[in-house]
Amino acid sequence: MDEAEPLAANDMSMADQEPPVSAVREIVSRLQSGPTNPVARARLRVEQEVPVAQRGPGWDRHWRELEAYVELRGAWPLAAKGQSTDE
Repeated sequence: MDEAEPLAANDMSMADQEPPVSAVREIVSRLQSGPTNPVARARLRVEQEVPVAQRGPGWDRHWRELEAYVELRGAWPLAAKGQSTDE
């Protein structure tokens, strides 16, 4: 078996190299340009964990409805009193 040749002193491994500033800016921009709706952000995180095969038929509808509740600009009179609407 051949032995691996050691890296020359001027060669740097990928871990030692600093990423270009433009790459870092792109990552920061992508993170900052995410959805402002907290439910949409939660959906992105949940979908990273739950495979498509395990998502039920009402998956998209469920998330759209929750996102709509957050975006709804109306007043919720029972929410101010701490009462549940499920009664």
